[in-house]
Amino acid sequence: MLAAGIKTPVPLEELEIHLRDEIERQTKAGLNPQDTFNSAVQKFGSAHTVQNEFKKVDRPQGVLKWKLMDAFLVLVTILFPLVVGGIVLKRGSFAGMTAGEEMSCLAAMAVFSLLAWAGRLSRRIFPVIASRRTRDAIGALGTLLVALWWIVFLRLIVPHHDFTMSQFLVAFIWAYFPPAGAFVGLFWGMEAAAQKKFQPAKV
Repeated sequence: MLAAGIKTPVPLEELEIHLRDEIERQTKAGLNPQDTFNSAVQKFGSAHTVQNEFKKVDRPQGVLKWKLMDAFLVLVTILFPLVVGGIVLKRGSFAGMTAGEEMSCLAAMAVFSLLAWAGRLSRRIFPVIASRRTRDAIGALGTLLVALWWIVFLRLIVPHHDFTMSQFLVAFIWAYFPPAGAFVGLFWGMEAAAQKKFQPAKV
């Protein structure tokens, strides 16, 4: 079972309990210990068969988690730009922003949403990465790259430019949000593509 990939404690404990119960039942019926064990193991089937049965049980829970995550990302990519855009329009004049700078900030937030949604809507062209570990590794790498770019922007680019407050805010929003949108789009598309394996085939 371990070799077949069933490594979490709960399924293995359940299998052991059922196996012991079956052995005890057959032993009481008069079979010798070796025959009892062989018979009980055969009733369970191959490790691959057992693994598939556990996947069927876990599948609905995985689909529910995906639906919740999908709904959360929909809300974030719609509400967050609206909130930031509202703050820019309401408070931009206090930072000395011109109308052009305010429009530029709004455009950056629109790019954030467009890049994120492009990932979700492009799920059909994303490769299906079934391994959760691989998807997590790609997500971690993407997070690291975005964080490194933000550090480069603040530590290496900003100190070499004499920004006014309004110019800094525009540059900050463009530097931070579109890359974040690209990462969200990558993550969203990758996860949406992975859900294809859970969806029933169309007849």
